[in-house]
Amino acid sequence: MSDGPAVPLATTTTVMLDGSAGPMRVHVHRLSEGHKGWALVTHGRNGAADAPHMTPIITAALMRGLGVVAPDLCASAHNLSAGAAADFTMGGHLADLRAVAAWAAGELAAEPAGPRILVGHSMGAYASLRLAAEGGPFAATGVVAVSPVVSGAALIAAREAEGPHVVAHLRGELPGAFDEWPQHDFLPLAGGITMPVAVIVGEIDTVTPPRDAARLAAAVPNCVWHSVLAEEHHCPLGAAYGLSLGEAFDRLIAA
Repeated sequence: MSDGPAVPLATTTTVMLDGSAGPMRVHVHRLSEGHKGWALVTHGRNGAADAPHMTPIITAALMRGLGVVAPDLCASAHNLSAGAAADFTMGGHLADLRAVAAWAAGELAAEPAGPRILVGHSMGAYASLRLAAEGGPFAATGVVAVSPVVSGAALIAAREAEGPHVVAHLRGELPGAFDEWPQHDFLPLAGGITMPVAVIVGEIDTVTPPRDAARLAAAVPNCVWHSVLAEEHHCPLGAAYGLSLGEAFDRLIAA
């Protein structure tokens, strides 16, 4: 019995860029038999490019003929790039992604034309959507937003809804969040994104709840896929997640 299609062979190299806190690692997955386009895949706060919920994104992209640029952004306890997790800011996360996108645009300038898809999880989805709204040299053709942060205020509100103990934990872990995060709001920019957007969220995600993902899907002019994954939390892992990612990529590529 088949386990499904095999992931195409790819080679992975790592380059070092200057990030917001110092040296930043960027992993580049190139298909051995060439590729039809590229995906820039961005993790969230305190994340890593190879986290369990990020690898299905990379796999889905490779299976559709896309090379992948997957950075380890700064200020995470779970990757080897510079910066302490306690110093994380949404502005720094966005600045790091801008730096990676600028590098990728130069590195891939001679590549054949094809889809250029921004994919982000959580804070990475916020940064990817902001990058899409700004335009820039990466010239994205679509966005996949997984468990998307739509604004810093919405993220804090979700923590407050979970109870005082969750708020106290965030204040102890990242005291600057309550001043810096409310400065960031993607929704006023959403109407300016004309490219197709796919939105994926877990049904029982309490960090970026489905109602926020629904607000995003309604705010962008061209939402081509909006999936709520049954019984999945903020970092989805199940088979339905992989299928939803595949559908999202297929629709963005077709568009």
